Amino acid sequence: MFIDPVLKKEFDQVAQHKHVHAGTELMQVGDTITHIPIVQKGSLRILAQDGEGHERYLYHILPGESCATSLTCCVSKRVSSVRAVVEEDADLLLIPVRHVDEWMAYPEWRKYVNEVQAQRFQELLEAFEVVAFRKLDEQLWDYLVKRTHATGEHTLHLTHQQIADELSSPREVITRLLQQLRARGLVSLGRGYVEVRPGAVKE
Repeated sequence: MFIDPVLKKEFDQVAQHKHVHAGTELMQVGDTITHIPIVQKGSLRILAQDGEGHERYLYHILPGESCATSLTCCVSKRVSSVRAVVEEDADLLLIPVRHVDEWMAYPEWRKYVNEVQAQRFQELLEAFEVVAFRKLDEQLWDYLVKRTHATGEHTLHLTHQQIADELSSPREVITRLLQQLRARGLVSLGRGYVEVRPGAVKE
């Protein structure tokens, strides 16, 4: 990942390789963060949670990326404020948190961390815009599109209840909106899956 030979050597010495299967919960709200994940292959889905346990989809972490929330929490010695779920089978590099601060002496690492945080901040602003200003049907379509891009698959193995949980909406409302998307020719629906029609989403 890095060109600086000293940083690269230290990185290779401490990075732990881990393969995790789709659906695995990598991190829960309130967990102590001991390692920072960097995705090599696959993707992670990040969700926020309120005090009553209601969740909200935030963003995906794709290959080459890391979790800005984890980086921020470990630096400030706070517990995790998000839940991380493996979207599709993933290969991860796990970096012990103590190195996050130590490696700030390396310009290349500092640049990487700053870029990750800047990207996530932009995605959080976009997520806020979606929640605050768009109607629920637009929020649903945005959610489906992002999960399609993250998995590289048009068929998403999701129940209406799972979608409702991650969009903090009643299941009946999600079912009605999915049926409207189907009527518009944007999705196909089946038991336990939603297929986003090829051509309906720009790759």
